[in-house]
Amino acid sequence: MNNPSTCPHFPLCSGCTLTDIFNPPVWQDAKEFFRAHDIEPLLHTSGFSQTRYKAKLAVRPGPEIGLFKKNTHDVLSIPNCLIHHDPINRAVEIIRKEMISQKISPYNETTRLGQIRYIQLFVHRTTNQIQLVLITTESLELFCKSLLKYDLWHSIWQNIHPSATNRILSDRWEQIYGEPFLWQPINDHLIPFHPGAFAQANLPLFEKMIQKIQTWVKPNDKVLELYAGVGAIGLCLSPLVKQITLVENNPYAHLSYQQTPKPNITYQCTDAKLADFTNYDLIIVDPPRKGLDPTILPKLESPQLIYISCGFESFKRDAQNLLSIGWKLKEAHGYILFPGTNHVETLALFKRPTSS
Repeated sequence: MNNPSTCPHFPLCSGCTLTDIFNPPVWQDAKEFFRAHDIEPLLHTSGFSQTRYKAKLAVRPGPEIGLFKKNTHDVLSIPNCLIHHDPINRAVEIIRKEMISQKISPYNETTRLGQIRYIQLFVHRTTNQIQLVLITTESLELFCKSLLKYDLWHSIWQNIHPSATNRILSDRWEQIYGEPFLWQPINDHLIPFHPGAFAQANLPLFEKMIQKIQTWVKPNDKVLELYAGVGAIGLCLSPLVKQITLVENNPYAHLSYQQTPKPNITYQCTDAKLADFTNYDLIIVDPPRKGLDPTILPKLESPQLIYISCGFESFKRDAQNLLSIGWKLKEAHGYILFPGTNHVETLALFKRPTSS
């Protein structure tokens, strides 16, 4: 079985830092924490090769298209990345070749000159076609259209971003070709993704996480999901519960959800801390790496809470705060969505003492 040590770009590439993909150090910390609360956590993985369906890659002079070398702003090309789904590597080589042929300049961070800063690629799970975004400093419509001679694209977008900032994407989107939403099959549902909306890169393992959450809900549950994204979790839960309210402040995620309205789902495009927390049987939170906004914790009054965390340290802090105000840990799972890194996505079920 492949692991990071068999990749030709390891160890220079910053994408993978560990060779033991099944035992990242953070999981040892997680096990100690959960065992201290009488919970034996389970770890889930989908292996290593071709587990990433979405990638954002920097474009710098060369052209080099890839990730930054460790502790530098120098980009390392990764044309044979093992973790990328194969169409991503093929697309990167096409773009690199066409940039050279058409004299399209990569972005230079020192001079702040150049035409392409980053590319974003999202592979459809069944067709292998790609939703491509070129993050550019100016309009490159002709270059984008020249890529259509390759039968690889679901859609092609420009995100025009001339400002010298560390932010990868701007709010200026131009669709050049194809459909506005990439409809990904997830647990027997088709979930639409606008390129400006967040999407998990490891879709097979994300499916397994949703399947576990499905076992924790009941038919009469009224559910509130905070940081809901395009609503992938909520849409998969909708046949199993009475009502769901999704809360997300990304307008592109809201655009995506509007393509799949359900009679028992309400979508609110607002900050999580502004949501109405009353009269829910279950609250699901999936906050960013920094964890929950401190103002949210005292508002969590449902009988059950499901916490999905992309940063274990912030999860541990929030969990300790929850435990201190009466919540009880009932079950915990870890998901290695990014094999080769010291990262584990944490899924935990909490209950209030009065709930069964």
